[in-house]
Amino acid sequence: MLPGCTSLTKQSAVVSLPANLTAPCPELSPLNGTTGADVLPWAVGVVDKYNDCARRHSALVNAIK
Repeated sequence: MLPGCTSLTKQSAVVSLPANLTAPCPELSPLNGTTGADVLPWAVGVVDKYNDCARRHSALVNAIK
């Protein structure tokens, strides 16, 4: 017979995560103009920041799975 008060849950291992994976995503800089010369460099910067944040988020998700 199995006692009714036993626990069958497994404890998870403690994982040490690299600090860059737990850092918040950077703030986006404001758009300071409405011309193409203003928008294009701003948009490229936003895409770079997004891609970096998405890579770190994906690595964090994979690390804790």
